Amino acid sequence: MENKGISKLDLKRRNRKQILLAIRQAGMLARVDIASKLSLTRAAVTIITNQMISQLILEDLSSPVMEGDEPKKKGRKKTMIRINPKYRFVLGAMVGEDRISVGLTNLYNETLDKASMEISDGTDAQEIIQFVVNACKELMKKSSLSSKHILGLGVGVVPDRWAQVRGDLKPDGSVDFKKLTYMLEIELSVPVCVESAIGLYALANIDYQNTKHHNEVLIYAGSTYQLARISDHWVLPASAQDSQKIDRFVLDPQGTECMGYPRGSVHAEIGTEAIIAKVKAACGKELKLSQIFAAYEKGDAAIVERVNGVLDQVALLVFDLAMVHSATRVVLQQFALGKKAEAYLRGKLSALSGKTEEIELVVSKIEGEHSFQAGCALSIERHFYEQGGMPIGE
Repeated sequence: MENKGISKLDLKRRNRKQILLAIRQAGMLARVDIASKLSLTRAAVTIITNQMISQLILEDLSSPVMEGDEPKKKGRKKTMIRINPKYRFVLGAMVGEDRISVGLTNLYNETLDKASMEISDGTDAQEIIQFVVNACKELMKKSSLSSKHILGLGVGVVPDRWAQVRGDLKPDGSVDFKKLTYMLEIELSVPVCVESAIGLYALANIDYQNTKHHNEVLIYAGSTYQLARISDHWVLPASAQDSQKIDRFVLDPQGTECMGYPRGSVHAEIGTEAIIAKVKAACGKELKLSQIFAAYEKGDAAIVERVNGVLDQVALLVFDLAMVHSATRVVLQQFALGKKAEAYLRGKLSALSGKTEEIELVVSKIEGEHSFQAGCALSIERHFYEQGGMPIGE
């Protein structure tokens, strides 16, 4: 007869997972608060957490505080527990538009070491794979770690590089990275998960201890604009697909024409090529995007005027997407804004949203050489939290 019930191992993993997620959200918790939050008995929580403390997954902070609001009140004391960031370590990699970033972090996604290499359209798959493998091995060696200390490797790939690393595009817009996953696991002997970079960037930017925002969006401004959505600290599945492009979103119906796109679209108005073309028309020379924003920070009058126009449209895009998705927090990824540009953008967004529709704007710090942290975030989620702290195969 078929057994349709949940196994003891699955139940154990589920309970451990829920406890770990509760502690992550709070930063640290007492057992009694865990039991109340998860509707588990205090005895069950004590047994599970004691086991995880003995396994070094959790830390007993040994700084008890009194129950209730009155420190001098007599009674049982709470002992706070938290996740041990050094229980295991994770590796992460990001195959970006112009570089590969590889790094090693603890379970709080705090960087221990990193490496990177520039890439282009001509970099072949084997060269990319070999760099990731060699960098991971070198990072482990430098930190005196072996594969048994590593929970896994998480890898993000931006859409422009999917085909380059042998990703197979599916009819629904998602991509299959089985080939890349297999080759990395063979070389490194650790669990590997590979996904689209857009959802990973969103995952890495979640503030789990902030319960104010139920709906959030991340806007990615690479060679194409893309969107990821977060609801109650979960990245929605569609964020792993290429169907989330927002390049065709119309900002100005009377705006710039661009072949293959609607008039005044995001691509036509604030895409990389569009910004470069607008600045060239203003100052007569073609500059890279980094040079444009550097000149803006220095106060070049002609460039400031054009870039301010671009930032006006970025503010409109942020506001519109926040309204469409009922988001109160928006993360900007790959925007490369300087302090002046960011301040101008915040001012424009504030003017658009007003006091009743306040939107928290966050400029992601997971960029360039640190973009591997998005891969580490995936590995921490898949290989630690989803497993209830139990190594895969246990």
